Amino acid sequence: MDKTSEEREKESNKGDNSSTSKKVKKNNFLFFFIGLIVLFIALGILYFFKYQNINHISKNEDTSPITEESKTLKHPPVKNPQIAYYTFYGEEAPNRSKFGMTRNGGSRVHQGVDIFALPGTEIYAVLDGKIIEIGVEEGGYGLYLYLEVDSKELMKAKKIDYVPKEYAGEYLYGQNYDFDETRIKYIRYCHLSELNIKPGDMVKAGDILGKTGVTGNADGTKAPHLHFEIAFELKGKGLENRVNPEIYLKVRNYDELTHEEKNIQKDASTREWHADKGYMVYLIENKINYNSVPKLKTATKVRKKK
Repeated sequence: MDKTSEEREKESNKGDNSSTSKKVKKNNFLFFFIGLIVLFIALGILYFFKYQNINHISKNEDTSPITEESKTLKHPPVKNPQIAYYTFYGEEAPNRSKFGMTRNGGSRVHQGVDIFALPGTEIYAVLDGKIIEIGVEEGGYGLYLYLEVDSKELMKAKKIDYVPKEYAGEYLYGQNYDFDETRIKYIRYCHLSELNIKPGDMVKAGDILGKTGVTGNADGTKAPHLHFEIAFELKGKGLENRVNPEIYLKVRNYDELTHEEKNIQKDASTREWHADKGYMVYLIENKINYNSVPKLKTATKVRKKK
């Protein structure tokens, strides 16, 4: 029985639809395959750059764990801090530069650590903080400044295994020192010659604050240095309110110095270093408020006749 033209047309349309469906499926599979290739390429590129970045970090950054020995402040107060090896008169006595009862055979206190520094050496903020006081103490620490810091940041640098030289009178801290992390701590820089800051300035660790000198009772010394203190109160007699800065700061001792570094200190000890009072001009011209501590009069001892 012959098919009508209408039936033949339907069969033809079915064939066309089947062919079109096959083409669509083929195209969909092709697009899916191309998409997978693009995805794999993209993932490969991301992995490559991630690997390169990790490799760059491992080569250029110190990712070693923090040890007790490596703990220190964010920035040293001077570059390459070294213990001051010589005394005011040029004698060898590095233990006198330590914190504690280290002066006059253990009968006199030293409230900080003396770090060797030729006059004019730049000083830096050891942590972020605020300059709260600038002062001039003619008969003592000369031109000085106080930096207020966050005690929690300070505690991050604290070494729990620092061993003081007890035989030399070195202490870890004063009898009333408070390690409470909620207490504000103060950093004091002394015997300075120049300042770049004023009270109220906010500073970042590593900012240059000024320069070292030999002002105050360091005038005429043969051992130029930065006197560096850490405390939880601005004032205090003896070792009151103070802590050994070497608990927080790595200061190289004499046996750790190179031959060249030892010679620099030795050469410095062969002459007297005198203060330049130019800093007073700076304070006056810039109308900087500073605390003035007058020179103390030396008491005259009267010997009784026998």
